[in-house]
Amino acid sequence: MVKIIKIRESNEAEVILEFLKGEINSNRFSENLNNVLKELKLDKSIIVSADLNNKEENLKRLEIMHKFRGYPDEDMFFNFPKINKWSLYKLESSDLDNCYFIDYDYWNELSSQTSLPKEAAKTILKGIEIYDVSNEQYISAKKYLENGGKFPPIIVITCNEEKYLIIEGHLRMTAYALVSTFSDAYVFVGKCSQTDMFIFDKRMVR
Repeated sequence: MVKIIKIRESNEAEVILEFLKGEINSNRFSENLNNVLKELKLDKSIIVSADLNNKEENLKRLEIMHKFRGYPDEDMFFNFPKINKWSLYKLESSDLDNCYFIDYDYWNELSSQTSLPKEAAKTILKGIEIYDVSNEQYISAKKYLENGGKFPPIIVITCNEEKYLIIEGHLRMTAYALVSTFSDAYVFVGKCSQTDMFIFDKRMVR
């Protein structure tokens, strides 16, 4: 992602909010997230109408993330690296060559064991479905982009600014790989140490 364009600095509170915003509209994860909100007796507005300047809200969203996905050190975030800095960047088409799916059977198969969204796009365009999971969600996302739609930022992490691991936004990144061109695409980039990344996902360490 050498040509990636930095827009501004960010922070953990904003990234947690963007993660939750991405999942609240997800067909796969929205039900679980809404159940967590009910358990904590919180309204959906804490995500869809958030105030990042409200420290109490930020702490509540951190609690939501912990119960929902185990952040910062359980479930999908087990051994998650300590992030030293979060920043917002603009995503260019060439950057897709350096973005990788998490190490998960479905994404490995969809990308022909490369973990690359561009390879996953080839599989989808061939009409191949993995584990009988429909590709319609990707086709719909592709059409959305082609009709001028804009996605919220995707969340990635890196230790070397050469390989970027997708933490949230796999479907959106795959949709970007399915279209010939796109604009106004953004990613939150978290930077961590090589040691921490190796523990979490050694594939991202050269």
